Amino acid sequence: MRRILVSLVVLSIAIYTGLQLNWDPGYVLIAVNQWTIETTLWFAALALIIGFIVGHSLLLLWARIAQTPESYHNWRSKRSSKLAQEKTRQGLIEFNEGYWSKAKNHLIKALPNTDTPLLNYLTAARAAQEMGDHEARDNYLREAQQSMPEAQIAVELTQAQLQLANKQWEQALATLRHLQDINPKHPYVLKLLTELYQEVKDWNSLIQLLPELKKYRVLTNTELDKRYLEAYLQALNNLQKQNQTEKITQFINELPKQLRHNPDIIAEYGSYLIASHQSEHAETILRESLKQQFNEKLIALYGVIPITKGQLQFAESFLKKNANSAELFLCLARLSATNQLWGKTKTYLEHSLSLKPTPAAYRELGKLHETRNEPENACTAYREGLLLVLQKGEQHAP
Repeated sequence: MRRILVSLVVLSIAIYTGLQLNWDPGYVLIAVNQWTIETTLWFAALALIIGFIVGHSLLLLWARIAQTPESYHNWRSKRSSKLAQEKTRQGLIEFNEGYWSKAKNHLIKALPNTDTPLLNYLTAARAAQEMGDHEARDNYLREAQQSMPEAQIAVELTQAQLQLANKQWEQALATLRHLQDINPKHPYVLKLLTELYQEVKDWNSLIQLLPELKKYRVLTNTELDKRYLEAYLQALNNLQKQNQTEKITQFINELPKQLRHNPDIIAEYGSYLIASHQSEHAETILRESLKQQFNEKLIALYGVIPITKGQLQFAESFLKKNANSAELFLCLARLSATNQLWGKTKTYLEHSLSLKPTPAAYRELGKLHETRNEPENACTAYREGLLLVLQKGEQHAP
């Protein structure tokens, strides 16, 4: 609508001007020295307009001719940049599709004109590792560092990841410790260190790292609890294999608060005490832990401690609240047998087997029948226990 109105106004002005010029064309005289030019006003105006248009066009043409080299350079640069972007996109797609060689070639070819050299080098390094070309991988990582020095952490993190994936434990440790020196609080550096220590089973180093993991919230609470338990359990197990009694005692005394009553830790320590003939200490440790909270693993271990005063009575105190625990009844049967209470032993074993048949319970029942001179019953019990063992073996067979 607006264009129509403008067109009408222009048309009206043109018609009016034309009528006026037709009525009175006007007169223009131009004199230069002895030369004179006479013409009508409308012709002079038309000549000026045409002259202006021609002059303006010539100036534009000259400007374009003058800018031709720069324009060509810009066009070529944009074209090269576009081609580099296409090669980079193609390389990234090929990398994620598993075409390592093609991906690496496209990413490297795009480098002279790409605006993402860091991405190209890092992805090419990953592709080179997948191809088993570790020398090329390391070269690309160095080039990535040189292309963007401020991305040192990103480059070295990639290097550490690749070294871990390739099981280059010593190199990965050196890289991660260097990163830790640069940024001690970096969560991913700490997480990769955690994975490394687990892989190489360096439990003492992992234990030293755990407070940092907690402080900087590197892991969820569930994951952190799992790491704490695994690290301390494995470290305790290593000390027990070395039979370093003093260090084990010190280790237990220095346990973090959340693990002091952990049943898995107590069971591991209790087993060591029993094996090293420290029955009274083992009984005290297990009794205190069971008072805190009933646990089937601990009650099962409590039943194999050489008898101490009041042991059976203490174990029987759990019957009221744990009447469905097969492990509790097996524990009571073993303690009753140690006290030569054969009637109680049989009752408790039968109750344990009714709740959950286990090879251990059948073995105890077979021993009881042997003690009571019942060879046929003993053989039957041993056979039932052996069948359970064989059934479990079949379930786990490939």
